[in-house]
Amino acid sequence: MKVLPLFLSVILVLANQQDPYKVLGIRKSATAKEIKGAYKALAKEWHPDKNGASDAAEKFMEISKAYELLQDPTKRERYDRFGTFDDTPAGGGRGGFSGGRYDQFFGYGFGGFDDGYFATHRISHRTYQHSVLERSETQPFIIYAYSNYCQLCFRLQSVWKSAVQDLEPLGYGIATVNAMTDGNLLEKLRISQLPAIVAVVEGRVIPLRHSFVGLSDKSIRQFAQKVIPDYFMTRIGSRQALARFVEQWRSTNKVAVIILGAAAEPRVRYLLAAMKFSGFAKFAYVSLSENTEEIISLRSSLDIKCTACENVLVYNDFEHNDPVARLSISHASQLKKETLEDFIEKNKLLTLPRLSSQNMFDSICPVSSRSPRHICVILPVVSGKSENDHVDAFREYVRDTKEQWANRHVHFSYIYVDKQQNWLTPFIEKKKTDSQKNARDLLIIWRIEYVKAKFTWLDNSWTGRKEETNERINDVVEQRKRLDETSRIGNLNDEFTLGLFTRWCRAFWRTIETVWFYLTHEEIYMALSVVGTLLTIMTIGYLLNYFNDSKNDEKEKQQKKKYKANDVADLTADGTEWHPEDPKVQAKEQEANGKNQQGKAQRIMSIMRPLMHELRAETYFGMIRLLKPGCRSLVCLVDEENKEQLLTRFAQSIYPIRNNKTFSFGYLVVPKNLEWFRKLLEHTLPTEEATTAKGAEMCQTMFKRLKSINPRQCIGTVLALCGWKLYFSIYHPKHVEASRKNFIDTDEDESSSDENETIDNSYRNDEFASMGERKKLHKTSSQKRINVGNVLDGFPNWMDRLLEGSIRRYYIPEWPDNLK
Repeated sequence: MKVLPLFLSVILVLANQQDPYKVLGIRKSATAKEIKGAYKALAKEWHPDKNGASDAAEKFMEISKAYELLQDPTKRERYDRFGTFDDTPAGGGRGGFSGGRYDQFFGYGFGGFDDGYFATHRISHRTYQHSVLERSETQPFIIYAYSNYCQLCFRLQSVWKSAVQDLEPLGYGIATVNAMTDGNLLEKLRISQLPAIVAVVEGRVIPLRHSFVGLSDKSIRQFAQKVIPDYFMTRIGSRQALARFVEQWRSTNKVAVIILGAAAEPRVRYLLAAMKFSGFAKFAYVSLSENTEEIISLRSSLDIKCTACENVLVYNDFEHNDPVARLSISHASQLKKETLEDFIEKNKLLTLPRLSSQNMFDSICPVSSRSPRHICVILPVVSGKSENDHVDAFREYVRDTKEQWANRHVHFSYIYVDKQQNWLTPFIEKKKTDSQKNARDLLIIWRIEYVKAKFTWLDNSWTGRKEETNERINDVVEQRKRLDETSRIGNLNDEFTLGLFTRWCRAFWRTIETVWFYLTHEEIYMALSVVGTLLTIMTIGYLLNYFNDSKNDEKEKQQKKKYKANDVADLTADGTEWHPEDPKVQAKEQEANGKNQQGKAQRIMSIMRPLMHELRAETYFGMIRLLKPGCRSLVCLVDEENKEQLLTRFAQSIYPIRNNKTFSFGYLVVPKNLEWFRKLLEHTLPTEEATTAKGAEMCQTMFKRLKSINPRQCIGTVLALCGWKLYFSIYHPKHVEASRKNFIDTDEDESSSDENETIDNSYRNDEFASMGERKKLHKTSSQKRINVGNVLDGFPNWMDRLLEGSIRRYYIPEWPDNLK
């Protein structure tokens, strides 16, 4: 009975262990930046000193505990894998297998060496993908790969520990990978043997190419310093170079940090700081150990007398003034990482920075709750020199009123409308008035969530008069003017992102590194074997095909040579030799081809016959009126005498589209339903021309011709009927798609030259017909005589044009309903 209460207590403990992702309101694939942003917003909202709710303290503790878990990559990975807060998963390390009592004799058991110090920084593939790679853009990582069965790996444990104790306090990222549990990560890092040390900088993996026998901690530190790219720290050796460097703030939108050190090369702590703040500041290094005239002049201009001291100067957008901040340390060892980073953090923004990236926006306009409320004042301008006067005047205003607004949490910036158009669109759409010529609008934003903000426009509020601008901003700060509008915030474009050519070069170089790794890897032999086998098979197939074609060409040449005209005299007298112009042989070939074509036509007809239905009164609704949108019926006009012959040719033409669900097929017996066909054509008469005398006469002439239409001349016509949209297209070898003419056959004898000439002249003299239409009509009148055997010869080409949508459509008011 005592087991039940104990079991229930365990269940209650597990139930109270809430999901940290749900507590912070983020997804499981959230980045470290998103986790930190969510924590800050919730912590400010639920802090007991600012929230009077009864459960505020409990909620704040849950938020803090969830953030503490998720900010640690190792704990986060453990929770994602095992769903528990415990430091070790159930079953022990390495899958629950341990050497047990044999460890005390051999130092390692069947499970190998214990992880020891390596376990402190161990990461998994997931942690590498979602944390290390992202952070490597601003913080380099050095990774040690080992295995529990690698003796050399654990011999170097003390060397690795010594190097880590020097690099980690400076801000270097440290990680280890166990090959026994994360072999896929080793392949990602292109590690083929153990032990191995690699550095990950800006997503690029750089291996340590050094013998691990006799490896020292100094070699690891030197490697860690060399892998940091040189472009994060510019070398300066004269006053002119310093002036040019400081003046770059307008184009780079970054402050200038000048480091003057006693060493010949910049120290690792400076390189790490330069990489971390590369989005906000440009760094330069001046070596005071050089006693050149340029360096002495530079020291004098900066009022630096101690050559053994470390000095850090920060210049902002007023470059002609003195540095806005200065940090001096007597010795580099006394300069801690936290001191340096705090100093740069406080001075990393210009007096009036530009919103040029998402990171810049996050620093200038942080997410804030009601108390204190951070207000962002943004001046939208167009990039170019034409707006420099407004921006410079606004910058001076911000400098003069900096102390006034700093304690009230008001931040100032400007933005290029043409470069951040997508980001500004939601705000501009809710702007109600237009700007005046000599004034500029100010956008006021209060960022209540990471992706949501309240805002308002201060129309024409910046005119250069500081008092007026102060008064209008103060109305917003003191909430006399409300922030009534709400909008979602998108991501800003990074105006300083790498160019296409640079990104292509980097991707190309990384591809070469990856290919070279696999080419020098033992497992590549298996892949090469597969590729070689495929190439061999393809080569043999090509050679066989080539020789086969060569033999066929030789046979054709021999036959042509054999039956030349000058070789006819060599034929034997008994006539046993074959001649290519032998009429008997030609007749046999034609007979065999005819039988093949006839058999093929019969097979197609047997397949298509069930799909072709006669269009009559019973099938009228199914084939026309009730067709679904986008569907059409192809109907061939036949008579009883030539029905089989026409339908056979019709079936051969529509056989390729038999499985197309948008087409249905049928035929119309013309003698029985001639009135329906005549009424369909009447709907196409050009009624809009009946207002003029010539137009009315032409309409009457065409109407009379319809009354005397010859059913014999209609067979072989194909109609494409679209019942839903009330239009049809027509195929006939004599039908010309002219904009003002319709083809109509009558009972008049074609041999009557006078009548035909009259009709042709009526087409030629039509003032409405274009030159192209007249040429088509002339060509039609000169075509060869049409018969049942060739009436559908042009139908396949017409079908191609129908499928591509280039066939003319005749729209009608309604479908005739007089089918029999």
